[in-house]
Amino acid sequence: MNRTLLAGSCALAVGLGTLLAPAAAARGQTGPEMYPCSDHFVVPLDPQAWTTDKMVVISPYGTDRISCGSWHGFFSVVQADPQGKVHVLQNLLAAIAFIGSGSGSGAEYGGGYEAGKVYVWQP
Repeated sequence: MNRTLLAGSCALAVGLGTLLAPAAAARGQTGPEMYPCSDHFVVPLDPQAWTTDKMVVISPYGTDRISCGSWHGFFSVVQADPQGKVHVLQNLLAAIAFIGSGSGSGAEYGGGYEAGKVYVWQP
């Protein structure tokens, strides 16, 4: 299978899961509980971007309206634009490691906190 197609399918599945999870939770099903987390992010040119444990977001909307959630070891980050449309913030290095790995596990990038520090807005 083409790695690009596989990566795109996985990104779509994660994005749809993030968007549909609140509706599923409202019906009593389990899923990620999203919570506001804008205060955990800074933009790349912020002095705290590379000297603190804050995560870096590359987005046309800065750090406004960011929500985080986790469920069974999966961590998701989304951002609402001014019109209310929700966009996935993709972990940059995890995505690169996924595409470059044969198994898709992402283990080749070494994991750890620094690997998950940069998130990129997805249109």
